[in-house]
Amino acid sequence: MLDYAHLHALAVVISEGGFERASKILCISQPAVSQRIKQLEERVGQALVIRSTPVEATPTGKRLLRHYSQVQLLESELSVEMDADDPKLPTIVKIAVNADSLATWFLPALSEIFKRHQWLLELIVDDESYTHNLLKNGEAVGCVTTTKEPLAGCSSEYLGEMEYLCVATPEFIQQYFPINVTPTSLERAPAVVFSTKDKLHEKYLKKYFKMKTGSWREHKIPSSESFLEAIIQGMGYGLVGHLQAEPLIERGILIEITPDKRKRVPLYWQHWNIKAKQTTIVYRSLAVTAKQSLCQS
Repeated sequence: MLDYAHLHALAVVISEGGFERASKILCISQPAVSQRIKQLEERVGQALVIRSTPVEATPTGKRLLRHYSQVQLLESELSVEMDADDPKLPTIVKIAVNADSLATWFLPALSEIFKRHQWLLELIVDDESYTHNLLKNGEAVGCVTTTKEPLAGCSSEYLGEMEYLCVATPEFIQQYFPINVTPTSLERAPAVVFSTKDKLHEKYLKKYFKMKTGSWREHKIPSSESFLEAIIQGMGYGLVGHLQAEPLIERGILIEITPDKRKRVPLYWQHWNIKAKQTTIVYRSLAVTAKQSLCQS
């Protein structure tokens, strides 16, 4: 039988990145925190943390954190059912989501249910190709991801597709693409990409223009709002989701550079296979809004 006080200590140490900060959150001494982790490691017979800066969980530690997060979710649901009027027992739902979804359709899909049930939302933002790792590690109970195949112990539900348009300002197009778009002109023109994790731009240029990695220049701006603003300000061209791009194209602020070359990215909702009403309600709300906002195959 696992000691859940020890599991709680492990979760706080990992979330806070160290033993000293965890001791302040837990209101116990740092040696006491270390003792709880040591006792838990002795109980399972394996190391649970990598004592680096910041502290990280080992693979076994991640599995225990996932189990602990699942238990927390179920216990919070039970607590609310037993004493629904107690504000000291909030249900916290941790979800991993990509920046483009967060900037457009995601929050409108969930705002009403979180207000109605008085749940608290904890979001972790990452590239859509990586959010499933947060689910796997137990850092989230569900995620919006491009990974179709469900993780072990999880379900995967199709949401829809985000369609990306290659856009730039009229002035930028006149400067860099006055006649047409070619690999040569794309080597000259600065691009705007989200981050080093985001491979969408790279895949786009490889697919449609047979360009090699590193043969173009790019700004890296890891903020969905600032990424779009950089394109609007004429710093470069970029791939923008249809929910953000189409209104700007209609107003003449941006122009689609290659209207015959669009990139669709399928999105899925993956969540733990546990009987918690939170994940069921969240998926239903996401599915309704996704059907209205995303492209459907």
